[in-house]
Amino acid sequence: MEFEFAIILISTIGTAVWTVLTWTDQQEKERNSEQEQIDALYINPFLLATEELQALLYSILVEGEIEFFRREISHEGDKQDEITYYEALEVLYVIIKYFGWSWYLYRYSSYTQDKTAIELTRNVSETFADRQKFGQDAFRFTFTKQRSLGQMFVRRLSETNSPYPEFKATPLYQFLEEIIESKNQNAPLYQSITKTIETIRRATSVEDLTGRERLIEVQNELVDLLNYIELKEGFSVSSKRRKKTKLVGRNIIVYEDTKETTPQIVHKTRGRIRLKIPQILQNASYADYWQSLIQPITGIESIQVNQKGASVTIEYDDRIPETEFVRTLLETINQSH
Repeated sequence: MEFEFAIILISTIGTAVWTVLTWTDQQEKERNSEQEQIDALYINPFLLATEELQALLYSILVEGEIEFFRREISHEGDKQDEITYYEALEVLYVIIKYFGWSWYLYRYSSYTQDKTAIELTRNVSETFADRQKFGQDAFRFTFTKQRSLGQMFVRRLSETNSPYPEFKATPLYQFLEEIIESKNQNAPLYQSITKTIETIRRATSVEDLTGRERLIEVQNELVDLLNYIELKEGFSVSSKRRKKTKLVGRNIIVYEDTKETTPQIVHKTRGRIRLKIPQILQNASYADYWQSLIQPITGIESIQVNQKGASVTIEYDDRIPETEFVRTLLETINQSH
């Protein structure tokens, strides 16, 4: 009788454990599905808008985009020696689209409480708003204008059954129509828009583009922001290696961003993360450095270094939520730079 009771008890406990494990696994799948939905709604559009602005600024500052506009593009009725209104408007449109997605990213996504991401985005906003350092040029947008313009041109779609609000950037042609219609309704915003467009149209080259110093700093800060979020998300929206710019005298110099050698998360599953660390391939001593840096993190069970593959594989207690462990790992890495 006691033996039968023991068998029943063991069976009951086994069933309970299996039920708990199944429920936990289901909860994890639901969290992952929820995170993928958030990525699709907010994080991915934000990354694309940020990369578009960074690439455009780099093209203007380094690759002669202003000169290209003046030399190659002309519309009927426009003066041949001026950049067309439409081309100048497109530059402004890319800036405002970034304002819109950055606002909604930090209101609805998982980055709401990410201190590093908030600080990096704040740097961009402050540079656009900074009057003390850069003056009152055409690319100065106060915090209020950044938010107002962003909300005007990245708008919420009609209500759906989704628990997350959905947004969409206004197309460029509609953007143009609304600027024309907003002359009287939004006079201060319209004046800022007009000033920026006319400054771009008058520029003959990047050397005489009023506000280029501000744009150089913004471009650099966008690179930092992209590198951080892509590291955390584990993917990149660009196949090119990003470069930064700086002003030396009257010339804009291009240089490699040393932070691009920061470890990249190339693969992650529950309880396991693999980092790509370029320095390990170049210098074996970096392997010991990164292992000593990462080892104290709570929950780590093993660290395997592959010098030829320039990677470090970390196995950790899978009872720790993945997002929590990744955040701790990234904070540890960032503090080392």
